[in-house]
Amino acid sequence: MCLTCTTVMAQPNAAPTITFLARSYHLGSYNQQPNPMWEFVSGNETVETWTTLLTLIDRPEARTLAELDRLAEGVKSTYQSHGGKVLMAKTMQDANGTKYDYTVVAFDEPAKHRYELNFVKAALGPKNAYIAVFGAWVSDPKDYVAKAKAFLNEHSDEIGKALEKTAFPEMSKLPRKPF
Repeated sequence: MCLTCTTVMAQPNAAPTITFLARSYHLGSYNQQPNPMWEFVSGNETVETWTTLLTLIDRPEARTLAELDRLAEGVKSTYQSHGGKVLMAKTMQDANGTKYDYTVVAFDEPAKHRYELNFVKAALGPKNAYIAVFGAWVSDPKDYVAKAKAFLNEHSDEIGKALEKTAFPEMSKLPRKPF
C-alpha cells in the first residue's frame, strides 16, 4: 500500500479534489486553450500563488502507444523551447506493465531565486492520452540551486512513484466550465 499515492474524490455537483503526497488539492482553474486543462492547488494557494501545483491535460489526439510517444516528445520539446532543462525523459511501465512516458524538467529562475520543477507523466487513459504534471517551486534567497538539488534528491522518487500509481479522474467527468 502506498501512503503517498493519490485518491480522487468527486461529489455530485462539487469540484473534485485530489489527495497527492498526503496533501489535498482542489480545482483552481480550468481552460480549454489549446487542450482541456485543469489546475489543482492546495490550501489557500491559487494558480497565481502556488508552491506546488497538480495539472491534468486531456489529449484526445493520442490514442495509441506510438501517438503517446510522439506526444511526450512534443511535450519535451515544448519545455526545452521555453528554457526548461530536461533532467530525465524515459518510457516506463507501471506495476501492471502499462507503458507511460515520464519526464522531469527544471526551469531556472535566478531573478526569483528559485527553480520550477515539473514532474510529467504522459499516459493513455480509458479513451485517449492525458498528461499529469506535478510542479514545485523551490526557492531560497541564499542558495536556491543547492536547495533544488536537495529537493530532487529527497523527493524525486516519491513524486515519480505517486504519479505512477495515481488513478486520475476520467477527464470526461471533470468540470468544463472556465473560471
